[in-house]
Amino acid sequence: MITPSKCTPPIHIEKEDSYNSVTIGVSDEHIGVVIGHKGSHIMEISQSSGARIKISGRGGFLPGTTDRKVTISGFQASIDLAVSIIERKVDKASKRRAKDETDMDTD
Repeated sequence: MITPSKCTPPIHIEKEDSYNSVTIGVSDEHIGVVIGHKGSHIMEISQSSGARIKISGRGGFLPGTTDRKVTISGFQASIDLAVSIIERKVDKASKRRAKDETDMDTD
């Protein structure tokens, strides 16, 4: 254990070289945006981030939700990048859907 001296600021140590795995939830209605046609988006996200991404099958929800399990494995920086890309895709799709619904209400 490292104990910094009282006159130096605390040392922040990240285990950037450790392999990790996280599971996030993506709503069933948006999972297609993450997967893409024939898996094109998921392959693109995996290649650009360096993370391995696995999506649960139909009905493989996080407990108590209708969110599909998306398990992302790799080094922490790769996981963070993959999560960011997935969040952007889902957010963009949500905003597009909300806009389309608003446009239909005004017609």
